[in-house]
Amino acid sequence: MLAQNFRSADDLGITEPQHQALRKTLVLLETDKLTHVEPLDRCADRGGFTGHFNMCEWNSASSCGTVCCIGGTAELIGNVKFEPEGLPEGLDELFFPNAFRVEDVTTSQAATALRAYLTSGDAKWHEAIA
Repeated sequence: MLAQNFRSADDLGITEPQHQALRKTLVLLETDKLTHVEPLDRCADRGGFTGHFNMCEWNSASSCGTVCCIGGTAELIGNVKFEPEGLPEGLDELFFPNAFRVEDVTTSQAATALRAYLTSGDAKWHEAIA
């Protein structure tokens, strides 16, 4: 695992609990505790965090459990809330990238973007996807 030279919550314009939730999400992504699944396979909610990941779903019920993106995962495991209105620019781009097919983002690519955000304030999706 890489060194933790992250910017502070204040530097990123987020709360300390949100910062901690994002750091926990990064650990899950980097240690293969999240599994990429298809985004549209919905059914009854099995409830809670199930470790299923897709950048196309914030926090949605699916036949394989609850499917979440980076932000949805952080909310569930950190017991925090991210309000879509007023997100700092870098966090907005991390959660809602718009330059490619987000449903195809792998957990490894998401980890790279989240680590970039935590260290620089910029998700650098173009590098994470390359």
